[in-house]
Parts: sequence; C-alpha cells; structure tokens
Amino acid sequence: MDKFSQLYDQYTLYKEKVNKDDSNFTTNLLQYDVTEEYFLKVSRAVELLHKFYEAKLTNTTIRNAVAYRFNHNHADNVKFCLLIDVLRCYDGLSHPTTFTTPEGIALMVLLDKIIGESKIMTYGTLNAVDSATLSLIDLVPYLSECSEQLGSRYSLYLPTILEKKAPDMEQLYRRILYNLCKTIAEVDGEISAAEEEWLREIALLNDDDPNNDIDISEF
Repeated sequence: MDKFSQLYDQYTLYKEKVNKDDSNFTTNLLQYDVTEEYFLKVSRAVELLHKFYEAKLTNTTIRNAVAYRFNHNHADNVKFCLLIDVLRCYDGLSHPTTFTTPEGIALMVLLDKIIGESKIMTYGTLNAVDSATLSLIDLVPYLSECSEQLGSRYSLYLPTILEKKAPDMEQLYRRILYNLCKTIAEVDGEISAAEEEWLREIALLNDDDPNNDIDISEF
C-alpha cells in the first residue's frame, strides 16, 4: 500500500471518529501561551487560505491535475496537496507541529478549518478542545510521508501545478501562504534568519529571476 492509500485510510478513520465521538474529554490549550492577538491573526490567515481553496482550487482542471500527479482520484486530493504545502512550510520554518505549542496550535486551527469540523471558531474555544479535534494530529505523519513521496520537503508542491494550469493563481497562493507563515514566525516576537530564508523561498526572492518575485510589501 502506498503512502497516499494510507493517508486516505487514516482520513476515513478520522471521519468515523468524529461521527461516533460522544466523550466529554477536552483539553485546555490556552495553557500553552497562546495569546488572543496571535489567535486572531492566525484565524484571519487561515480563513484567507480556506477561502482561496474554496474559490480557486475546487475546479475540475486543478482536481484532475492533482489526481494525475498523485495517481489517485480521491475527492480531497487538492486539500491534501494544500496541507502538504503547509507541512513543508513548518519544515522550512523549523517549527513544531505538536498542538502543545503556539506554532502547532496554528496548524490545528488550519486542519480544523480545512478538513475538520470548524469547531475552533473563537479564542475561548481553545479552553476546551475536544478529543476529535485533537485527533487531527494523527493525520500529520501520513501527510508528511506523502510529502516525502512527492519530493523535496523544502519547496512548495502545489505551485508546480498552478504555474502550468493557473499561473495567475500561483502568485496569490504564495502570498497567502507567506502571510500565514509570517504570522506563525512572529509568535515569539522576532523572525530568525532561518525563518526569513524560508519566507523568501515562498515569495521566490531566493532565485535569480526578479520577474517572478512575489509582492510582499503589504505584509
């Protein structure tokens, strides 16, 4: 069984868990130094990415291109592709994905919005996160293995499809990911040299072609 088949199976298990989860077990994630200001910034950045997905990435052309690359025609392939890019951003930023850190909580908010039940709507909901939402972390290793199967973890994957199928969307996608990554990188009050290097990679500022540079002036 290849990595994508394993991911699809794990995703099915997650959906089954959500449907039958009737436990009262919750965890207070506010104990991990998440400020309301940071949560609101992350939520806005995640919402922009989600709206981009809904408005731009659900068309047949993109779905077919991703299905061809993945060699699977799963209904949520494009979502998985987007999430693989987000995990590559975590690799590039050298940030933890565990939900017990402010950086990892940002990933949880994104997973909850993109493939979860959208339960993390306000800062206060972090005070009692249910077990089904926490179980989103179980998908991360499978997404990471699929990322490995697709090549280098230190370059974005979806732009390789967008640049051929929808070049105008590639720049917007990079800007939205840049916004999310910059928000996460700034959680400790500064951006390290390694984080800055990855941000420049997202915006294509690290190559020799000035014509493809992404405008990040508003960030």
